Amino acid sequence: VSCFSLGNFNSAMSILAGLNQSSITRLHALRDKLDKNKMEHLHMLEKQMSPSENFKAYRTALRNAAQQHTCVIPFFTLLVKDIHTTCEIKKTKVEGTDQINFEKCWELSRHLREFQKYQLGVCDLQSDPNLQEELLSAKVLTEDGLSFASYEVEEPVTVNDKKRYKAFLEKQPPTTMNSSFY
Repeated sequence: VSCFSLGNFNSAMSILAGLNQSSITRLHALRDKLDKNKMEHLHMLEKQMSPSENFKAYRTALRNAAQQHTCVIPFFTLLVKDIHTTCEIKKTKVEGTDQINFEKCWELSRHLREFQKYQLGVCDLQSDPNLQEELLSAKVLTEDGLSFASYEVEEPVTVNDKKRYKAFLEKQPPTTMNSSFY
């Protein structure tokens, strides 16, 4: 939520994507222990970053943030998708002629100007050396490693979870976290 409030939408979406991985969402008992206020913040973030109506809530928040902050970091993947969609859907030439489709050129220009505007923003955030050290020294797990760690935290409860766990064990026998998980 802090990233979102600061206008760092790319990090907010990355954190949200991580929290919505199946190996995390299956941890119901752990989620039930979380502070209700934190869960409300998570639900608000999910709503703001929802892909519904072509990310309408996010696009509104982005416009608002651009007016309030000198530094805004958009959700980069969506910006690239918008450019790609324009390139794929709009024809370069006006149909049936050799004339250039200036509507496509204008739309691409609009996307690129928007991107450039965000590049020019001044970010005066202070770095946190302790957080940097923590992030740089943290182990990065593979998808299998994350699943294994998830099952160590909370045993499978649902039928589907039990099937996934059984398949996982057949694929990767239970041992301590070995190097194939990193």
